Amino acid sequence: MNRNFLKRVPVTFIALAASASVFAGSDTDSRLQQLEQQMKQIRTETAAGTFGAKTASARAEVDGKGAFFTIDALAWKAAIGGTDFAYTDTTDSGASFPIKGRMKYNDFGWDWGVRVGAGYNFDYDGWEGAAEYTYFNTVSSEKTSAGPAATIVPLKGAADIANDGNFEVCKTAKSAYEFNFNNVDVDLARNYFVSKDLSFRPHFGLKSSWITLTQRVAYGSSADVPSLVVSVYDKNDLWAIGPNAGVNSRWHLCNGFGIFADASGSLLWGYYKVIHDEKASDDTDQALRILAPMHRFCPNAQLSIGLSYDRYINNDKQHISATLGWETIYYFRANQSLKIDDFASRKYSRYSEDVSMQGVTLSLRFDF
Repeated sequence: MNRNFLKRVPVTFIALAASASVFAGSDTDSRLQQLEQQMKQIRTETAAGTFGAKTASARAEVDGKGAFFTIDALAWKAAIGGTDFAYTDTTDSGASFPIKGRMKYNDFGWDWGVRVGAGYNFDYDGWEGAAEYTYFNTVSSEKTSAGPAATIVPLKGAADIANDGNFEVCKTAKSAYEFNFNNVDVDLARNYFVSKDLSFRPHFGLKSSWITLTQRVAYGSSADVPSLVVSVYDKNDLWAIGPNAGVNSRWHLCNGFGIFADASGSLLWGYYKVIHDEKASDDTDQALRILAPMHRFCPNAQLSIGLSYDRYINNDKQHISATLGWETIYYFRANQSLKIDDFASRKYSRYSEDVSMQGVTLSLRFDF
């Protein structure tokens, strides 16, 4: 065997081993760089200087400006405590025993409302800021009349408001009630995944609500004075402002569809401007007017649940989202209008009743 060949064999093996070592080292460095890059994507440094896992953003990441706007169609029904204005007495006992009757109150139907908003997706830690305005208005008109063998007992107004001092029963009663609602929400939020198919969006901010309750009641054709009409006017105008916080959750199913459930609450500091008027048509001097302004906390709760759909469009430059669900908004003790406490001696107290809205909400969001 050629001795020179034998001498070259170890040299060849050494060169191959060295080359393999170099390539292996190069591949290891590349993998380490990729690992470091991946760790940066999933690791975050906290405000306390510690390190932990980073939650992946669940908001729409479009190749655009980062702005978005929303518009909601609201099909809601209001429920207001303290709208009772009369009860019937079918025994014709003139509010004396025995009494058998039924309470009359304002029952609201379904009406349309609207909510519009705009916001921006910030670069910092996936935060987003948004502002929304909500408008809803509804009116209820109710009336009742007593037959020949029945009477109506009014629940609003003093017993001696009439000139003859006898306003305990009447023959007709009608009530018109208007509810007007305006609301502004400004909040800061972060939308992120907590698992593969579940995302949370905690948010906090400021809520400001304007609630106006107006009731006009007319009682007429009393037993003693057929032409007498007694009218009662109540207005409760509330402005409230305070902190708001909550969380939105979404279960991501498939093909962009999902299920959402949202909950939030507020502790609002409110100013109530309350007016109560009474007058009788038989004597202009027979009138009563009470102003009852006050300050009081008005807690608020808001819940919604339904279906959602998300989709990127225009080569990921825009994103659209749609939700359809049931929404409930509840204001505790929002109605502070006056009620007659002692029918004969003109003593009044406050209702302290709740106000709520609920119904179907269709929401559309566009990120661009």
